[in-house]
Amino acid sequence: MNETKILAQFISELKYSDLSDEVIVKAKSLILDQLGCQLAFSQLPWSKAVYKYVKDKKCGRKESTIAYYGLRTTNEDAAFVNAAFGHGFEMDDDEPHTLTHPGVIVISSALATGEAKGISGKDFITAVVAGYDAMLRSGYAARSMIFHNFHATGVSGTLGAAAASGKIMGFKKDKMIHALSIAASESSGIAEYMVSGGSVKRLHAAFASQSGVKAALLAKNGLTGPSTALEGKHGFCQAFAGECFPEEFINNLGKEFRILWTGIKPYCCCQAQHSTIDAMKLIIDECSIKPQDVEEVLVEQMYRDVRAVGNIIEPQDMISAQFSGRFGLALRLIKGSNDYADYNEKNLKDPDLLAMAKRIKYVVNEEMSKAPVGSAPSSVTVKLKNGNIFAKRVDFAKGTIQNPMTKKEIEDKFRGLASMVLPFSRVDKIKGMIDNLEELGNIQTIMRLIVKGKSK
Repeated sequence: MNETKILAQFISELKYSDLSDEVIVKAKSLILDQLGCQLAFSQLPWSKAVYKYVKDKKCGRKESTIAYYGLRTTNEDAAFVNAAFGHGFEMDDDEPHTLTHPGVIVISSALATGEAKGISGKDFITAVVAGYDAMLRSGYAARSMIFHNFHATGVSGTLGAAAASGKIMGFKKDKMIHALSIAASESSGIAEYMVSGGSVKRLHAAFASQSGVKAALLAKNGLTGPSTALEGKHGFCQAFAGECFPEEFINNLGKEFRILWTGIKPYCCCQAQHSTIDAMKLIIDECSIKPQDVEEVLVEQMYRDVRAVGNIIEPQDMISAQFSGRFGLALRLIKGSNDYADYNEKNLKDPDLLAMAKRIKYVVNEEMSKAPVGSAPSSVTVKLKNGNIFAKRVDFAKGTIQNPMTKKEIEDKFRGLASMVLPFSRVDKIKGMIDNLEELGNIQTIMRLIVKGKSK
């Protein structure tokens, strides 16, 4: 017991000097990646709808900035909109032990609260690391929540946002306990989007980011919560997970920073199909197969991943396309990539893609289901019409910590996304600022750079 208290004390006492160079470099790469996602995906229809919702509120308080558009609003609403942007197209960072997207929530809330407070780059990095730890430890402690049809990002994300925001507000242990506890009561998110789509999935990270900031503000103003909110008999773990691991809230606390578990995604689709795409890419590259020669494709994965991406044959909207492993493999076979530009309305209705998707079969591999938590192996077998068979297995997809993207690949991803809405000179300036984030006196400078028009 006392996991909530111990975690809260750790977050409140964490200092920049406690962070290793490895942790700092990782935090900066994830911040850069998230800014690229926010900028590019701000132009999507559902992102514009979220922006309009907040703009129409005409809030008088101008605390924090909305990416690209430059509108200044409350830090709660800025965190909400920017997280909706960042999670807008399934390309934000991913943590495989918890099946969550931590960066979009933690970084969005830390940016919003940090801008309002005018904190330094060092304090921003520290808050981000604290937020990742709170979110990922919570998600791992209650990791069986996914089998109860919860979207883990929305559930554990409130705790990450509250931790980051409370850290920036200078909370001591007792105040941090209340922030985490209030945030736990706001945790939510259902996973039905994996079956029948719907753009609301884009908002789960936004809800969590906003709720975490709100929880910290409520705690600041004197609201309180139970001191055993995470591990208690009726607490976070018991509410969301059938099987609980409360020791994960504090296991190796301060020695193992969970931000280091987080991967960066190269493809615009659910991470459960990334190793499958990599396996197909190997077959295409090594065997020079052509899509018209394919008779059948067999995909073997663990139950968890087949459940996530193996059921949708004919996606009806963009989110169901991004959660259809069949559609993703058809894209790789016929279009040659799974990039931002490939997931579009035209391809969604392409008869060749849909016909190929119907030739792809998913089955559960029981041996893979026994793989360690955090791994996502895939085996892909392609049978050609002439009888030839080619097979590849990939245990760790590109972008995972076992098979990471290089520094150049991460920077190229950022440049490719950010340059869709900002000039190259500004994009390079943002990258340079994040490279030297620990030297920045006030992160408000970052926000001035990530809006359209001239930077100030």
